[in-house]
Amino acid sequence: MRYVVIVAYRVFPDKRELFFNLVRKEADALVQNELGTLHVTNMIDQIDPNKFLNLKIFESKEAYEEHKKGLILKAFLEEADEMVIEGPNVIFEGIHMYSCDDYTLEQKSGEDMSAYFKR
Repeated sequence: MRYVVIVAYRVFPDKRELFFNLVRKEADALVQNELGTLHVTNMIDQIDPNKFLNLKIFESKEAYEEHKKGLILKAFLEEADEMVIEGPNVIFEGIHMYSCDDYTLEQKSGEDMSAYFKR
């Protein structure tokens, strides 16, 4: 079952562009090199342009656990350290249930999420 993690960062105003370039570099490296990383989206808050959200979708919770131990994340966090005022703060961690653009894939996989709500 796919697993989603959303992480928030607040960066120094003069480091926004550097941080933006760093998260793009990390995203590209993750989807190319970590087989369990299915998708990465990085967002900048319109109200607070120093706030970034990072959404990652993994093949499973186990793939996320591997990601946390990986060299790509370690290098990213080390380089980001001087740019970040606050974070990384995990604001969501859980099961990926549905995406409009992913509907066909869920249908084809036969994954029935209704059992999740009966727990």
